[in-house]
Amino acid sequence: MRDKQALTTGEVAKYCGVNFRTVIRWIERGHLEAYKLPGRGDNRIPVDSFVNFLKGNNMPVPDDLMMGGKTLLLLSESNEKSIEIASVVRRAGWDVIVTSDPVQFGYQIAQHQPGAIAVTADRDRHSVEKVIKDVEGRDIMCLCFDVPVNKEAANSHSWMYYNWPQDQQELINGLTSDVAA
Repeated sequence: MRDKQALTTGEVAKYCGVNFRTVIRWIERGHLEAYKLPGRGDNRIPVDSFVNFLKGNNMPVPDDLMMGGKTLLLLSESNEKSIEIASVVRRAGWDVIVTSDPVQFGYQIAQHQPGAIAVTADRDRHSVEKVIKDVEGRDIMCLCFDVPVNKEAANSHSWMYYNWPQDQQELINGLTSDVAA
């Protein structure tokens, strides 16, 4: 996960393989959002804006700039089940954050901006959907390790359902596919 909120023109230039003066031209022409620091007037480019710029220009986004890219946030009441799921997710190369508190879960979404969220009870899915609705412009993989109460409603949202523990290999395949990366 990234620590920086903004980048210098030199850092952006290195990521793009161009001279820093090219970055300044992109800013002056309005192609890249930036702000000036008081005093010296150096430019700073918000990381989110730079990531959008890269995506908009079909350029690769470096892993260190992606928020929560391979972090899964798990809401689980069952300690044993969450330990098993976390172990499988880690084997797939992801970091895992586990909580049993729905309020903490919402806070962790905002704090870590995970690439995937998961619940171990289908009843928690609805409250989670309300929280992730506020996360704009990001694709978050949504996983449920429970049988859906209403299969039609479950299919209308982009949730992936896993019958635990039978679907462990399917989960690993889903997390290691190009779509998840």
